[in-house]
Amino acid sequence: MKIVRTLSLLAPVLLAGCGEDDGPRDYLKIAGGGLTFNYRYSQATAVVVAKQVYPLPDGAMVEVTFDLPGKQGQERVERPAIAGKLSYKLESSPMTGIRKGEPLQVTLLVRDAKGLVIDRDETHYTSDVNQSDLPSEPLVQPDKPNYIPQLENLK
Repeated sequence: MKIVRTLSLLAPVLLAGCGEDDGPRDYLKIAGGGLTFNYRYSQATAVVVAKQVYPLPDGAMVEVTFDLPGKQGQERVERPAIAGKLSYKLESSPMTGIRKGEPLQVTLLVRDAKGLVIDRDETHYTSDVNQSDLPSEPLVQPDKPNYIPQLENLK
C-alpha cells in the first residue's frame, strides 16, 4: 500500500519531464571552415560549415556574420533553411587586408520565421600568413580551361 501511495505521489513529478521543452535548443554548430585563399582567382574568403544538430523550424534562416579585416565592420551572409538539409556552407565575399595573427570573429545565427535569434554559435579565424605575402594576381588563367599557369605572377 505504501509503495502504491509513493508511486502515485511521484508519478506527476516524473511525468512532468516528458513533455516538449520550448527552452533554448542547439540547432546548428560550427563544424568547420576558416580563411581560404583561391589561387585560381587570387582571392581570400572566410568560410563556415554548419552541421545540423536538431531539425530547424519552418521558415528559419541561417545567418553568418564575418568580421572584415582591418575594418570596423562586418559582412552578413544568410540562407534559408531547407527541410532535410544536414549542413550549410556560407562564404564571405572576397576579403582584402588579412593579417597574420589577427583574429576575425565569426558568428553563426539561426533565426525563426519572425526573425528572432533562436540559436547562436561563435568562433574566431586567424590567418597564419599575411595576405600581402600571397600572389596578388591569379597563378592560372581563370577564364581558360586546363588551368594554364601564369608563372609571371609568382613573386
